[in-house]
Amino acid sequence: MTQASGTYFFLSYAHPAPISADTGSDADPWVSEFFDALSARVNRHARPLPGMEIGFYDQQVPLGSDWKAVLVDVLRTARVFVPLYSPAYFNRSWPKWEQESYLEPPAEPDSAGPTRYVVPVLWIPLPSWDQTPETRRAVDLAADIPEYAENGMRALCMLGAYKKRYDALLDRLAKRIVELVERPPGGSAGPSTLAQLGTEPPAETTEPETAFVVAVTAPTDTDLPPSRTADSYGAGSTQWRPFTDRQALPVAEYAASTAERLGLRVRIAPYEDGTELFARSPAVLLIDPWVAAGSGGLQALRAATKDLPEWVVPLVIADNDDPQYAERGGRLADEVMTMLVAAGVPRAKRVAQVREFVDIMPSLVTEARRQYLRNAPVYPPSGAHAGRPSLRGSDASTPLDSGKQSHD
Repeated sequence: MTQASGTYFFLSYAHPAPISADTGSDADPWVSEFFDALSARVNRHARPLPGMEIGFYDQQVPLGSDWKAVLVDVLRTARVFVPLYSPAYFNRSWPKWEQESYLEPPAEPDSAGPTRYVVPVLWIPLPSWDQTPETRRAVDLAADIPEYAENGMRALCMLGAYKKRYDALLDRLAKRIVELVERPPGGSAGPSTLAQLGTEPPAETTEPETAFVVAVTAPTDTDLPPSRTADSYGAGSTQWRPFTDRQALPVAEYAASTAERLGLRVRIAPYEDGTELFARSPAVLLIDPWVAAGSGGLQALRAATKDLPEWVVPLVIADNDDPQYAERGGRLADEVMTMLVAAGVPRAKRVAQVREFVDIMPSLVTEARRQYLRNAPVYPPSGAHAGRPSLRGSDASTPLDSGKQSHD
């Protein structure tokens, strides 16, 4: 029997910021609901060859995996790319990266990969002035269902009043995906670049100094505290892997990918003392409690964290599956948390498992950015500044930029 590989469809969407710290995940539950329903419908209509999967979206990436590597592998073998268009979709770098990875030509020019198709869905309506040929394609999926164009697929998925229309549209989309995979039309596979798609997001305008920072304070493999094993450490503190073989990458890179999925530009940096690193950037500070194990370690950490800005959220990570956790790691984490609270950093958090870390990171990133926008100082642009505007008119006897008013 013929074998195949790949996935019928890949679902791409913009990750929303968590509403509060109590809703840690950055995945829209209605995206999950829609993915499950669409997968069931495609499975109903499909006749997949052995080895073919039905659908994939990023919530299926295993914990501790190299997130981008897994997605690249899936995207390169997915037959249909289903983007959920919304205003946020075109303002986030992560969906842009997914589309570029999907549409990227094969590494070997002569290799015959699967034909690729983009079938867009209107998830949340866009303003009329933001319409492009590609967003109109998403609307055309159900031009005969006005509620879809007016409210988007998300509303149809959420609201029971739209159940019949939602079911009909879901079936139509599933049949379209199956048709493209099992009975592809001849000719071109469609657009091959984002520019041809007409969905190129606006250029990044964030200044480098406002990039989100993932900072790490942890030992390296050459300056470990007495009796600490070296399994979790590398040449630099940013190479720290607190969950050892349950992580493919250093913990800082996982935190960075969370911020990227929320549309932020990210910088990873070691942190020892001083707060210049955070002067113009919201941040999370990942702390290995073993930095407090050496002589004077807790005092040094206290000095380094006592003046943290409100927009820096510390996260103490102590793996409770670490063989040294019961012996000393748990106690060190307790001491560091007590010290942070006493030093006036009550927003500090603590995790002890990979799942806890994954679940809490979106809310920490969102909270740090929220605090930055609320509390960070404003730096006016350099150069001459215009005087304060006035309603007195241009014939006022005192120039606007004099800083004084005449009382004659």
